[in-house]
Amino acid sequence: MIVIDIFLSYKEEDNQYVNGLRGLLQNPNNKYRHRGKIAYKNYRNKGKFVIKKYLKDEIRKCDALICIVGNDTHTSEWVLYELQVAKSFGKKIVAVRIKGTNGGRPRVLDAWKIPDTNWNATNINNELSKLK
Repeated sequence: MIVIDIFLSYKEEDNQYVNGLRGLLQNPNNKYRHRGKIAYKNYRNKGKFVIKKYLKDEIRKCDALICIVGNDTHTSEWVLYELQVAKSFGKKIVAVRIKGTNGGRPRVLDAWKIPDTNWNATNINNELSKLK
């Protein structure tokens, strides 16, 4: 088993799917285990600069970023920011499509030729195994 730190990037409306993905990544039978802390810090009232600094620091510490792609992920300025920061740090980026959704993806995923990965442990593990 390989333990890695994964930053989960998602639009707030897709929050209901996040715990399912965390559970999959923390399952002891899974090839990769997510040991990242679950931080529910609320920075909304502290301004964009503080939020961006917090996100940048968290992404810097991770090994990979998983972008949870739902119907409206492409409209989130925070998901876009998180993806750009991860790319600037050379982090592995995996786009995981929520089952039953077919909405837009952040355009940078297409520009960087990052395909959607189906929402299952085998496919996610295959993508994570490509970590440098």
